[in-house]
Amino acid sequence: MRSPTSDVRRPSSDTSSVPPMKDTAKGKSIAVLAVLSAAMFVYVIDTTLMNVSISALVEDLSTAVGEVQAAITLYTLTMAAFMLTGGKLGDIWGSKRAFRIGLIIYGIGTTITAFAPNIGFVMIGWSILEGLGSALIVPAINTLVRANYQGTKRASAYGVLFGVAAAGAAFGPLIGGWVTTEYSWRYAFAGEAIIVLLVLLSSGLLVDAPKVVPKPRLDAVGVVLSVAGMGMFVLGVLQTTGRGWTDPLVLTLMVGGLLVLGVFVWWIRGREIRGEPALFRPSIFRHRGIAIGLPILATQLFAQAGLLFLIPLFTQSVLGFDAFQTGLTLLPLSIGVLLTSILTPPLGRRIYPKYLVQVGLVVMFIGGYILALSLDGAIEGTDMLLGLLIGGVGIGLIVGQLPNLILSSVDQDEASEASGLQGTFQNLGMALGTAVIGTVILSISLASFNNQVEASNVLPPESKVELAALIAEPLEEANADGLEEFVVHLSPDQQAEIRRIYDTGTIRGFQGAILVGGFVALLGAALAVFLPRRKLESDASVESTIKEVIRTPAIPSVQLEMEDL
Repeated sequence: MRSPTSDVRRPSSDTSSVPPMKDTAKGKSIAVLAVLSAAMFVYVIDTTLMNVSISALVEDLSTAVGEVQAAITLYTLTMAAFMLTGGKLGDIWGSKRAFRIGLIIYGIGTTITAFAPNIGFVMIGWSILEGLGSALIVPAINTLVRANYQGTKRASAYGVLFGVAAAGAAFGPLIGGWVTTEYSWRYAFAGEAIIVLLVLLSSGLLVDAPKVVPKPRLDAVGVVLSVAGMGMFVLGVLQTTGRGWTDPLVLTLMVGGLLVLGVFVWWIRGREIRGEPALFRPSIFRHRGIAIGLPILATQLFAQAGLLFLIPLFTQSVLGFDAFQTGLTLLPLSIGVLLTSILTPPLGRRIYPKYLVQVGLVVMFIGGYILALSLDGAIEGTDMLLGLLIGGVGIGLIVGQLPNLILSSVDQDEASEASGLQGTFQNLGMALGTAVIGTVILSISLASFNNQVEASNVLPPESKVELAALIAEPLEEANADGLEEFVVHLSPDQQAEIRRIYDTGTIRGFQGAILVGGFVALLGAALAVFLPRRKLESDASVESTIKEVIRTPAIPSVQLEMEDL
């Protein structure tokens, strides 16, 4: 009986359908790299665009911050739920076909988003369709690089892709913020649609990867169970803002989601035992690098995604920044991540990577603590520079070590599956981070508004309930100017009191959310104690494992392919 994971990517006996594996001519080689780089750039920049455009979306679509938070969460949740499925479909359909189908889905999604009349269409176009398209595109990109380049040219191609991805992640908030401020967030998505169309029209230049033999089958039941379980749990977290953590609906969704995920684990474990194809092999978690490393990766992305949500919300709802100013504020974080993630990977050959990961997570907490303190009295983006830069350095330390440690801990034939799981945990951490951090901000701030209004001796007792609701609107709409429009008709004493209540409540909410993310990072540091204690060596076994990583869900994994150098 065949193991469900015995599928390997190798030429089939029908060599007539497999293009020869040779380097293309120089002109075509550059064109192919341009096509793949454009696809990678669009994907990376798209993940940062929505965060810096929160206030613009709220105003343009007449919605609230909570709805935008839900859209961002749903986007990362979609990728988390379908990243492994996207890689499997690439094996079944062929990487080139999966790449094209992903581009079509993505292009339709970004077009719908550009013309969205309300937040519901944004969720359909951006959160769901673009998320599904990304789940097909991203795993295919790395496979297609390996199919179109060999030797030093392949190494150079991966170097260019990593540079494009890193630049997109670092400067995406700035680019997206500028387009949103000078024109509209809709132009950014329309521009994505044009780029995707050009990439699709140029995809004929790509040489397809060899077929996977024997042809794998998709575990449809496993896909449904994993999507339902993750979706129910995250939806339950999102509902806590308005209902609280003890609400019956919230508890039903969260507990129900965990139970469905338990059924999912039972299902795939049984299929692996019987030798049937499963979404992934549960036995891969026998490796400590996987069993401990993936949850740590999720804690890092939890804190990171929470930071990328709360800083734009703070700058726009409290400081009154536009999208471009928000992008500038985030630049120290991006630079810290970019430089540290590029410069520090060689340290893993001298120092045990588990210690570097622990240091990175602790540094993230320290940066968050400094950032939380800086919010009280912050006026300019530079007031938050130190905390964001330190936090970025911490993230970069983790990014430079943890993906390598995870992937080098598995057997050679498990590397591709480990890479897919890495993408799943990355996006799941981001989904939970956005959902929880956003909920904490609103919950603490709204509770503080209500308590302060109730205790105030300045505000009229008969209007306190109404005033508490009105004070919350600028935060819920990410519109600092809304507060001034509201207080203009009040007496000077009442205006000063309303401003004090709003400033105090929002600062408490954002500081509390930052500390939640920081404590999650510390939890990751504690888990890192159990990571394997070994250095990353350049022996043949590790190099061969690294070179088997053909599905790349995010920037850190692109960096792994630099081993080809």
